[in-house]
Amino acid sequence: MTQARQYHSSYRKSKAANQGSGGTLRQRRPKTKDALEKEKRIRLLDEAIVTENIEALRKLSVTGPGFVNDGIRRRAWPLLLRTHVPRKESSQGPNESTPHKDEEQVRLDVIRSFTHLATDTNSRQSIKKQKQDDLFHVIMDVLKRHPKLAYYQGFHDVCTCLITVLGKEAATQAAESIAMFYFRDCMLDNLEPVLDQLSLMTALLKLEDPEVQEYLDRSSTLPFFPLSWVLTWCSHDLQDFDKIARIYDFLLCFNPLMSVYFTTAVVMSRREELFEVECDNAMVHTFLAKFPQDIDLEQIISRAHELYMTYPPEILQNRAECWLDENSCVNTFNKSGVRLHDDNDEKVPSTRPDLAPIDELLSKPRVKRHKESSALSKYPPNALHLYRRNMITIAAVSAASVGTAALLLLNSPLFQEWLSNSGLL
Repeated sequence: MTQARQYHSSYRKSKAANQGSGGTLRQRRPKTKDALEKEKRIRLLDEAIVTENIEALRKLSVTGPGFVNDGIRRRAWPLLLRTHVPRKESSQGPNESTPHKDEEQVRLDVIRSFTHLATDTNSRQSIKKQKQDDLFHVIMDVLKRHPKLAYYQGFHDVCTCLITVLGKEAATQAAESIAMFYFRDCMLDNLEPVLDQLSLMTALLKLEDPEVQEYLDRSSTLPFFPLSWVLTWCSHDLQDFDKIARIYDFLLCFNPLMSVYFTTAVVMSRREELFEVECDNAMVHTFLAKFPQDIDLEQIISRAHELYMTYPPEILQNRAECWLDENSCVNTFNKSGVRLHDDNDEKVPSTRPDLAPIDELLSKPRVKRHKESSALSKYPPNALHLYRRNMITIAAVSAASVGTAALLLLNSPLFQEWLSNSGLL
């Protein structure tokens, strides 16, 4: 037998032995533990979406990488927002002929959106322009369908996130649902409902980390520094879009007040760094207002969920003796007739939510469960005066992510009215 034939014979025997043992000449590398866990999570997500099991989605949103990728989010987010069901044909469309009072402000904010997109070629400029046109359409569709809603600077960040993940058509419907069920309190004629929500962070800190709250009290730091976090679900403050989408996975699964639990968990996670900051109002506010880019999201989400389960919205309001409006999206989230879904629901309702009752709520005056003054009146005049003075400085010299909350609050009619009544203007 020639040497070539011997080599060929050996090769055939080796190949047969590998095939007989179930192997191949090029062995596949064994999958890592992380890869196996990711495959398992994707299977569980797919099963939850197919069976419309909202309870399973909630559990998966609290742990690990959430919904993993945008492909899964394009199926899961519409399910959570109940926009996976087509609109009824009789659904009232937007009145395109009537301009909205906030249209000009929307245009200005849209121009400042998608700044991360390159514009070095004509085609890329065209892509950015199309994205901005889509964003304008999505926002105005919501506002014109529901004229009682007022636009606020930050809602464009929310809609940008929806467009990035879902695309224009699905984002248009998702934006309507997220506005009516999650951000409704932010879209009224003033910021008082949102300030009331943020005031509950003070109660949470007193209950869970009194040392942090005592430090904030000593520095006269009010709980309004994370205003933009709540208004945009951190999409204005975080640079990593994967982290933003992960936060949306989590917050879409729970009551709108979860954003405050999340915010509280962020503050608590920074306690050691906070205590190293000079106990000065402006210094503490500036430090806390900067959302940490390297934050351990899984730890924060787990802690926020723990706080939520320990002090659900109803119990937290009672413990804080700070009650949100009866018509707040927090208090109506599980209310029959105006709810998106119940915290106890296992399945997503098979019908599209009726938004007419919510439009009726928007037409009614705000109703407090207990007659009391606004959230701002809970704080001493000297603290508010100090806040106003420092926020003017911070808004003037800080980056946009830090100054946004200050500008929003300083321009709030509620804040201006309170200062006027207190003789501080």
